Amino acid sequence: MRQSSNPAEILAPNPAGAIRRPGVVAVFGGTFDPPHWGHVRAAEAVRDRLGVEEVWFVPAAVPPHRETAPRLSAEKRLDLVCAAIRGRPRLAASGIELERPGPSYTLDTLDRIAADRPAGGGGEARVIFAVGSDAFREIRTWSRYRDLLARHPVVVVTRSGCPLAEALEAVPGAFRDRVTADPEAPLVAPRIVALDLTLPDPSSRGIRDRVLARAPFGELVPAPVSSRIGERGYYR
Repeated sequence: MRQSSNPAEILAPNPAGAIRRPGVVAVFGGTFDPPHWGHVRAAEAVRDRLGVEEVWFVPAAVPPHRETAPRLSAEKRLDLVCAAIRGRPRLAASGIELERPGPSYTLDTLDRIAADRPAGGGGEARVIFAVGSDAFREIRTWSRYRDLLARHPVVVVTRSGCPLAEALEAVPGAFRDRVTADPEAPLVAPRIVALDLTLPDPSSRGIRDRVLARAPFGELVPAPVSSRIGERGYYR
């Protein structure tokens, strides 16, 4: 599949299962307050389309881009993530950002994980960063974002309300020719893979509002997450 330096020309991804990358981990960061079906399905899409060994959910302990703190502590959000992915092959949870004080900067997390994982065959990275299009749209506001793009391959997944073409306008000019929709493209940084997918996409804020209003929300999250929220009185 051809590559394009124009984000508006990004093509549809290849079918799932076309490639396997043993030893490669995709790091899926976020607040996950709470995790919902959109998060789970996005992670499964990255797992299947790129053929990575695992996708790690990494809840941010102190999200640097939020004006207000998450409703739940990082420990409780990690617990909900574990509930959300229980029994789902090759999805895992990591508390790595809970282990250090201060803001949870993505580059620091990726660098630390990558340091423990040697490069794969053909020089491919063993760690890639998975992010929704809405978050990637703000990439230029992130700490050391150019270093992040230069050191670690990134996969951007469509989120509702933010088309990929819009999100990819944030790609700095020096990296534009590294954008591709081909999930089989070598994962050698800098590389930005765009996955244009239609996925369930509820909002965590909307779920919190429903819980507070005692409105039904169970269809928006995996059943174990719904049960845990109800049993422990989260978001009330």
